[in-house]
Amino acid sequence: MRSERETKLLTKFWVKGGVGAMFVGSGLSVVLHGWGLRQGNEDNWFWVSTGGFSLIMTGLRLIGDANRHRTMVDVLQELDKREQM
Repeated sequence: MRSERETKLLTKFWVKGGVGAMFVGSGLSVVLHGWGLRQGNEDNWFWVSTGGFSLIMTGLRLIGDANRHRTMVDVLQELDKREQM
């Protein structure tokens, strides 16, 4: 059975991982839209692409945080196993 701390960390893992994946996908879409604007010689292609890269980087950061939370759950489970020995 998971402790309350492990449950909170797992919830953060799923939320941050899901939102991070959504940001990465959205950022890729926006970057591709900016590329299309550039091909059409639109003036605002640079700012659209910059926004897309910002979304990608934010998503990667959230996925990294999610990985940290999952690692903490694994560490807590390992420490619990060692205490039971």
